[in-house]
Amino acid sequence: MKKNCYIPGLLLVILFFGIQKNGTSQYNFHVEACADSAAVIALFDSVFFSEVPPQTIANLTFYGDPSAVGYFRGGYFLGFDVPRGIILTSGKSGDADKSNICNTEQNASTNNGGFEGDPDLEQLAGVSSHDACIIEFDYKPNADTVSFNYVFASEEYHEYVNSTFNDMFGFFVSGPGIAGPYLNNAEYISLIPETSIGVAINTVNFGKGGSTCTGKPSGCINCEWFKDNSQNTDPAFSKFVYDGLTKPLVAKHGVKHGQWFHLKIAISDGGDAIYDSAVLLEKDSFFTGHLKAIVAPHIMK
Repeated sequence: MKKNCYIPGLLLVILFFGIQKNGTSQYNFHVEACADSAAVIALFDSVFFSEVPPQTIANLTFYGDPSAVGYFRGGYFLGFDVPRGIILTSGKSGDADKSNICNTEQNASTNNGGFEGDPDLEQLAGVSSHDACIIEFDYKPNADTVSFNYVFASEEYHEYVNSTFNDMFGFFVSGPGIAGPYLNNAEYISLIPETSIGVAINTVNFGKGGSTCTGKPSGCINCEWFKDNSQNTDPAFSKFVYDGLTKPLVAKHGVKHGQWFHLKIAISDGGDAIYDSAVLLEKDSFFTGHLKAIVAPHIMK
C-alpha cells in the first residue's frame, strides 16, 4: 500500500485531541510528504478544495517531484486560523518540520526531481528556475472575487536578501477578462497587501546580514509582513527549518461569476538549485463564493 500524504479525518481528530504515539504534543508541527503524483492530486481535492463543490473544479494537474509536496498539521506558529494545510517546496517537504540549527546556513537545501525552466517564474524573477513544484487547475466561481490564504518561507533569508539568488513563487490567474503578461495572458496575484509588489525574499525581509543564533539583520523592507526564524529564541526555531517566513497573506482577484478560470501555483529555486523555499496553503481557505454546509444544532426537548 502506498503512503498517502493526507491523514484521514478520523485519525486527524484523534491526533488533534490526543497524544501522538511518540508522546509529543499536539502543537508540534509535522509534515507528511506525498509518495506520488496521485497523492498530490488527492491532497488538493481533500484539503484545499474540501469546502468547494466538486463540479466547480476541473483539470487538476501536478508537475514536479511529489516529495516536494506534503500535508502539514500543528502549524499554529504560522498564524492561520486553521493550523493545517498543504506545503509546496523547491526541495523536499519532509525537510520543513526539522529544527533549524545554529551556526549553519544550509539546513534546507535538497535537490528534487522537479520541473526545470518554468517560463512564468523565470519571467517573474529574471533568473533561471530549478526544482519547480507546480499545481494547476480550472475553477468556476460563484462570486466576483476568489481568495485563499498562504505563507511563504525560505532558507535564503537572510544571507541572500537583495541578491540574484532569489527563489521565486507565484500564483498566476488566467481566464475571461484577464490580460496579463504571463502564459495564457495570466496575471500574477502573489502581492504584498494593498500594493502591486510581489511577495519575494527581496521584497519582504529584515534586510541582509546577521547569522543563525547570533543576531538578525536590522533592516526593514515591508517587514510588517515578516517573521524571523533565524534565532533560537524564535517561537518556531525548533520545529520549522526555514530561517524566515511571512505572516499569513491573502491571494485574491476579481472574476466573473459562473465562468471558468485557471490558477497556477508554482515555486522553484532561483538562479541555482540550493537553499530551498516553501509556500504553505491554509486548509479550506480556497473560497470561490460557494456556500458552506450548515449543520443545524441539536435541540434538546
